[in-house]
Amino acid sequence: MKTTVHSLPPSQACPFHVDAVQYLPEQPYKKGFTLVFFHAMNTHKEQFETAIGYLLQQPHRIRDVWCIGTSMEYSRAAHTFLTSTSHGIDFGSRNLVGLAHSAGSASLFLLQQIQPPIPFHALILMDAAILPIGTPGTRVLTRLFGTWAKTKPNTWSDRAAAHAELSKTAFRRWHPSAVDLFVKHAIGPGDERVPEGAVTLRCSTRQEVAFFLGPTADLVDTPTEIFLHLTKEDKLPIHSLRMTQGSVQIVEGGHMFPQTEPAGCARAIAQALERVWAQLQTRGVEVNPVSRL
Repeated sequence: MKTTVHSLPPSQACPFHVDAVQYLPEQPYKKGFTLVFFHAMNTHKEQFETAIGYLLQQPHRIRDVWCIGTSMEYSRAAHTFLTSTSHGIDFGSRNLVGLAHSAGSASLFLLQQIQPPIPFHALILMDAAILPIGTPGTRVLTRLFGTWAKTKPNTWSDRAAAHAELSKTAFRRWHPSAVDLFVKHAIGPGDERVPEGAVTLRCSTRQEVAFFLGPTADLVDTPTEIFLHLTKEDKLPIHSLRMTQGSVQIVEGGHMFPQTEPAGCARAIAQALERVWAQLQTRGVEVNPVSRL
């Protein structure tokens, strides 16, 4: 597959730099899907690269694949990129499918309330972080993730040291290439608070903690409210309400299965895309089915 990185400078629409990586199959299907991936908190836009490599080994009616990098406002950054024309891509004319993993689902749902709307034909949610509002379980989970973000290792003497330590933690279950990609893209030189020559997580600890524990944390209330509203209005049909409009698949590998089981992740995405394609052929492009992995 061919890889190209596209960048947008800060603008009135978004005051941050926005980068996205485009993956092209060897033989793009010009009338096929354009996939747009949203990554999890404290990962990076290349986090799906191993799974995408498996996905594009077989023809799946895919025109191209895009992974947009997070900024301080992921939804705003993604909307700016998808509605821009300076990169030469008219996403409005594409058969878009949105895919989100973990907390990336919150950004994908927040994107639904920004105007003009992005015309996704389908959404594929990978262990989405959609939590019930105000419940004890949600409070426990957000505190757990927030505390973990505060205390986990985040600075190393160099990338080799980071790779060595991460390979012994939860990352030990990751596919080797996924660990390599994380060390390459999610870790870099720090600011004045980091010892000279050392490297640290590009997503700061403060930003990650605020995501989970801030008084207006992005993870819970608003994305869940949007999800419930669109479901109630039947604009976002899900498995439990209408089986013909969505599907659920079980993928081994735990919450981080795009990294631990990239081949299985690719197979599940391919199956979901086949279902979406079949539904679009029988129901028309106005149908917006949702597949959840």
